[in-house]
This record gives sequence, structure tokens and C-alpha cells, in this order.
Amino acid sequence: VACHMAANFFENGTIIASPSRGTEKIHTYPDGSSINQNDYYYMWQRDAGLTMLTLLRVAKGGPVVTKQLENYASLYHEIWSKATPNKNCAPWGAGDGWCSILGEVKFFVNGSVYDKPWGRNQNDGPAINAMVLMELLSEGKASPTSLEHAKADIISALTYVGGMGLDSTIDPWEMLYGQHYFVQSIQHRAMAMGADIAQKEGWKGVDNFPLWVPMLSHLVEQHWNATSGVIGETNARPYFKLQGPKCLSSSDEGANESTVRTSPCELDVAVLLGSLSARAGHGLGSAVQEVFPPHDSRMLVTAYHLVESMAPTYEVNSIDDDAGLPGVLIGRYPGDEYSGVIMDPADSNDVCSGYNCASAWFLATHGLAEFIYASADAAAKGDMKADGMNQGYLLAAMDMALPKAKRGRCKALPRTAKELAEKLIAGGDGVLARAKHHASSDLHMSEQIYRGNNKLPGVTPGEMIGARDLTWSYASLLDALATRADAVSAVSAVSAMSS
Repeated sequence: VACHMAANFFENGTIIASPSRGTEKIHTYPDGSSINQNDYYYMWQRDAGLTMLTLLRVAKGGPVVTKQLENYASLYHEIWSKATPNKNCAPWGAGDGWCSILGEVKFFVNGSVYDKPWGRNQNDGPAINAMVLMELLSEGKASPTSLEHAKADIISALTYVGGMGLDSTIDPWEMLYGQHYFVQSIQHRAMAMGADIAQKEGWKGVDNFPLWVPMLSHLVEQHWNATSGVIGETNARPYFKLQGPKCLSSSDEGANESTVRTSPCELDVAVLLGSLSARAGHGLGSAVQEVFPPHDSRMLVTAYHLVESMAPTYEVNSIDDDAGLPGVLIGRYPGDEYSGVIMDPADSNDVCSGYNCASAWFLATHGLAEFIYASADAAAKGDMKADGMNQGYLLAAMDMALPKAKRGRCKALPRTAKELAEKLIAGGDGVLARAKHHASSDLHMSEQIYRGNNKLPGVTPGEMIGARDLTWSYASLLDALATRADAVSAVSAVSAMSS
């Protein structure tokens, strides 16, 4: 898996999202039209930064990884040192010249800015990459010039993040303008790290960093909706037309923008991914705890509703259930419109449009597995206690270790933290097992796993679709396995203490 991910790294530091160029056919129809993989042959700020954080998490310190980190930092210094040619950034109508290079979405493989219409700005990218650059500073192995550049770029990126913190931005799926949990939770973690290193190193001109940490914390807190009982991904959204409300009812057959919105809404796997990405480690910023860590009962009940809003509606899950597989597949959010494919010729009628054209995603399913492993880790350490809010999630997560025919028989939680953690680890393993079932024999993974339901006629449910060899698919699996290792170590520590 790591080798497949590394195949998308370039010597100049570029990390492409996928080698897919938009010409690779998935299925051809009798009239000669086809559905193709989408064109992902670019470096996205978000995807590349998260991939670098994964790489540093699982393989930090080796010469090859250190070289990649230095090349990546050098590339971003070059990119961020130039003005963007784009002028069509939100808030729209602010006038020419509004766009910032720091909020740019993606870049060509030579490092130049993508200069065509897109959803701008996306303000999670500079926060994520500031975190990467702080890893470079902490390592201290780069040249003095590289370290000085990294410091300057961190200050620039976090000054931008803090200054834009109260404004809306484009969401991680690049479909919606608003204030997003994924973005704001990562911005909070990056700012906490930045305030810490600035204080320790005596940086000048960064007095706002420690002031922005509580501001961003407050913005993250606003995503808990006590009425609907979930942490919603997006606040202050301007519309429901281009992207649905992500309600339980959004996954109903035939759902559209007029469908009655059955609460809870704003369900999105980006909430789970943001919580995982914003965890406080043992290094920079560790004194500032995450607002909603993965083991928080409000986060656990959100995960429960998220799975229930999508998984039962995918034909592929029913097929896998009948085959006796453990686990479950999930996508990004209920009602997801993005099929992951493009038509060829481009003027052909879309095979699927509107709500529920999207399928299960590898990265979403891996993220769910990692989330369950994080729950296991917290249980073993005594950080998570069962309560009325999280019990449904815990029972469902444990059941993921079993085929569907055997689920629902356990009505009570284990009596010990160790046993609960072990059962949760087994549940995470079940989720990964189902995802692995749909990868190739040598573990190549695309973006999506076709849901079925005749959304893409001619394609077999369970077949890989969308961009091939998606970098984030591989990184998400490596993250899940790293969190699993943490959980296993925590269980071992409990066993050692009791023996």
C-alpha cells in the first residue's frame, strides 16, 4: 500500500491525487459513449498535505522520507512565493485581485497554479501544510535556508488562516461554501501547534496566534447541534440546491432538493476525518485538547447516524452481507451527488445526475475503521466511558466484526475496558476486511466502490470506479493501521497492568 502511495510522489516534491487523466474508460455503451475516470492528475493542497502527514506518521526519520519532506517544503515555498493568477474567489463580488495563493486549491505537476474556474478559496490547505512544515522544523535536519523558509511559510500560512478564520470557505469535497467542521477543526489544531512553536522559539510578529486558538475552538464548538443530536459538517451554508442537506432522508430512493428533510442533517464523513486529523499528539500544541475528539460521545453518536444514513441504501452492502462479509462500506454523505466519473464525449447525457449518484469510498470506509480503532484506544486508556448517547454506536461498532446475519445479538456492552477495546478493534478489522474485498489482489485502490442500484448501468456492484490509485485511499488505510497499532498497544498496556 505504501508503495502504491509513493508511486504518486514526484522528485520535485509534487504529490498527485491520482495518475488518472480522464481518458481511461470504465464502461462503454452501445452508442459508443463511455464513462471514464475523472482527471485527477494534479496536486491538491489538502490531499498532498494529509498524505505528507501520513507519511511522517508511519515512516518519519528515514533518509528517503526526509528527502521527500525537504522537497515538498521547497516546492511549497516556491508556490507560495508567487501571486495567484486567479481572481474569482469567494466572497464573490469583492473585486479583482481577491484570491490568495495560500487558499489555492490545486497545482499542475510542475508547481504552477491551476488557473481555470474552481471552488476557491479552500482554507484547510494552508493549515494542513503549516502542520507539515512544523514537522520539518521539529526534525531540524534540513539546511538552515530551508528551515528559515519553512518558518516564514508557517507564519504566512497561519496568519492567513487566522485572519480568514471567521469567513466561510469551500468544503473539503469542493462543492459547498460555508463554515465546515473539517476545515475549522484542522485550523484549530494547526493554530495550537503554531502558537506553541512560536512561543518556544520566540518568534516575532505572531502575537495573534494564541488569540486565534480560542476563536477557532469556539467556531468548532458551533457544529454541535443539540436539537438534532449530531455534529454537523457545515454551518452558514447559502443553498441546498447544488449540494443536498445531507439528511437521513437524502438517501431515500428518488430523493431530491424538494424531499422533506428528516433530521439529523449535515451528516458527513468529513466530520469523522476532521476529528481524526485534529487530534492532539504528544508534541507541538498537545496542551490544547481537541474540541471533539473521536471518543467524545457527541462524535460517536454522529458516526452512528452517518453509517445508518448511507450503508443500508447501497446495493453493494446487501451483496456483501449475503456473502457473509464483516464490516460495511460507506461514502461521503447521504444523498452524495458526485458519481466520480465523466462522460466521453463530454456532451453525452450524464448516466446519473442528482442525489445518490455517488458510491462508497475507500477513504471514507478506511476513515470509519480508523475512527473505531480510535474508540478502542480511548476505551483501553479509560478516556471513553459508555453512556446513553454512545451505546448504540459502541454496539454497532462491535458488530462490524461479524457478518450481518449474526449482528444484533449482543444487547449489553462488555464489563471491562479491555474487552470493549478488543471488540472494537475486531469491529474496525471487519470494516477494513470489507474494503479490502473490493481492492485488487495486489491492493490497488481507486476512489470509489460502485454502489449498484443501477446508478451506472453496465457496471457491476462492488467494482472499483472513479480515479484509479487515489493517493488519499492509500494514506487513509495507512492511518487506520497506525491507529490500530496504537489501540493494540493500549490494550497490551492494560493487560500488563492487570497481570
